Amino acid sequence: MKVSIVSFGCSESAKYIYNQMKENEINIEYCLAIEQTKEKIAQVSAFAEENSDLVFYIGGLGLSANDVLKETLAERYGADIVINQKTCDLFANYIKESKSAIPPEHVQQRLLCFPDGFDCYQSKSCYELSASGRFFGKDIFLLPDDIKETKYIFSTYIQSYLSKKVQPKKSFVYKVFGLTKDEIEEKLAVICKKGGKYFVETDVANDSKIVVRFDAKTSQSVMDEANLAITKEFAEYLYAVDDFSLNQVAVDLLKLYKRKLSVAESLTGGEIVAGIVDVPGASEVLFEGCTTYANGAKNKRLHVKNKTLADFGAVSRETAYQMAIGLLETSECDVVLATTGIAGPGGGSAQKPVGLTFISVGDSNGIHIHKYVFSGDRNQVRQKAAKTAIFLLIKLIKLRK
Repeated sequence: MKVSIVSFGCSESAKYIYNQMKENEINIEYCLAIEQTKEKIAQVSAFAEENSDLVFYIGGLGLSANDVLKETLAERYGADIVINQKTCDLFANYIKESKSAIPPEHVQQRLLCFPDGFDCYQSKSCYELSASGRFFGKDIFLLPDDIKETKYIFSTYIQSYLSKKVQPKKSFVYKVFGLTKDEIEEKLAVICKKGGKYFVETDVANDSKIVVRFDAKTSQSVMDEANLAITKEFAEYLYAVDDFSLNQVAVDLLKLYKRKLSVAESLTGGEIVAGIVDVPGASEVLFEGCTTYANGAKNKRLHVKNKTLADFGAVSRETAYQMAIGLLETSECDVVLATTGIAGPGGGSAQKPVGLTFISVGDSNGIHIHKYVFSGDRNQVRQKAAKTAIFLLIKLIKLRK
């Protein structure tokens, strides 16, 4: 099976589809980011569809007045542009469920028009509807450039489609944190010598998804041996044996062991709590989130001593410790998490460089302070700090269970 991916500009959705194809060991013929003009779309669609069994078009579905993908494809397929009742019902249902504002009439017209022969899917995260159709013997998927929606459509519809097209394999998923992609692949190369192909997807914070896939004919003993070796080799970094996020695992563990969490954030600016709240059921385990950015807030809300701030600075082990203690003493919680650091780009020094971060995590049995110097720009430092904090929280809960 050969697949091509066509998007308009830099697209997280295109990257996601690319990774999913690689993960499913599907041959990618083309992956192109092009300018959205009729001429360019017509040119690219001709050779992409000619050389592929399946083509993904990402973006250009009508939200912008410059979107010309659907009308260009209609001309290519010799199809009329139509608005059918099912598409209208799906769109109306999205508006109702999401409680989103109703777009102007001319925008609705663009969003609801599709070349005749495309079947639309229910949208969950955006106005634009995804769709699929078969033309010239090739399967075509139209996806919006919205990463949440693309993930939903893939898991709900496309994965089922692929399972019918691709020879079934036995797959295992592991989530690990704190290793680079090269470090992970080096370990997997040794483990999977007897069988099993692996795929690793790693983000800027070294939060990684490992997929190990075995042919249907692979013996159970070979798979068991590989799985056991993986869990042992990555034990220090492994946080899930399935495709769960750090935040999901943290919330599930807090629920399981009936713990309440309070968080105090400085450099992460609420990013940790926002990730926790994204998980359904977070209200059962999250007591409080404080963004104590200024020294005054650290002193008044968390009772960090002014002398501590003066002697050691806001970015220090001592301040991180007192932030955590302040939460324990003033919040109705069992577990606490606090961050303080220098996100940059300015504010660093030889003694305290940009990226320096202290993360405190603990409970009534003790507070642990962890020091890091994260690399990257301001947002990358904050992302790394937030994810590292959640990973440390997971390790603490498992330790205290």
